[in-house]
Amino acid sequence: MSDCCTTVQGSGMNDTRKCPSCMANGKKVKLLTLKSMLKPATLSSLDAEVTHYFCSTSNCDVVYFDKDKKIYSISEIKVPVHQKDPASTVPVCYCFDWTKEKITLSVESGHTPNPVDHIRENINKNRCGCEVNNPQGSCCLSNITKFINQLS
Repeated sequence: MSDCCTTVQGSGMNDTRKCPSCMANGKKVKLLTLKSMLKPATLSSLDAEVTHYFCSTSNCDVVYFDKDKKIYSISEIKVPVHQKDPASTVPVCYCFDWTKEKITLSVESGHTPNPVDHIRENINKNRCGCEVNNPQGSCCLSNITKFINQLS
């Protein structure tokens, strides 16, 4: 299984820090995630020596920030961010292209496999790459479950 979809005690990924814009807790992300998500012009300003965090607040323009309060906004990211973009075509699962629209259609029609089962199957076969595909840098299953629950 990929590191992104496993929970390792003591990994330090539960470290949080307040977003300098909205003051919500941001979650620590790996440097690899930023290297994968930042547009080339922005990547050249990345300080690889400091810890970075992901802000999931929907109405905050900040996606990443570091301990020195340097921010990276929505416009500096290569892909739309699920938590910040309400469009139905935005992925909730970036590895297997489960968009909000696709999840809604699957749940409403009862198609199998359902999104959660499909993603779990792929996780078990070590196919996910959340560290490089998902702007939050971690597994999407909680986002998928939350989105499905909101449909009810």
